Amino acid sequence: MNTTFFPNFIRGNYPALSNETNKTLIELGEEFKKYLEKKFEGRMDKLESIWDINPQTVIKNQMNPTSFSTNGYNPILFIHFEHFVRLLSEK
Repeated sequence: MNTTFFPNFIRGNYPALSNETNKTLIELGEEFKKYLEKKFEGRMDKLESIWDINPQTVIKNQMNPTSFSTNGYNPILFIHFEHFVRLLSEK
């Protein structure tokens, strides 16, 4: 996952966090990336399509009704992000 684009993911899907700085969101993205790498250890091939947040991919998915994406992102990414946020809030 290229965390440079993580602020786009957050701002486009979680408006309550849209006022955070790019630096803060990229740091959050780095932590989320580590979480995903641990979660998908040994199954990186499955993760590649889930965490592709490259703007070209997102736009392509938005324009393709058969991609089954949510705002251009893989829906599984949202499930894992919501779980990640719950784990953070419990700490």
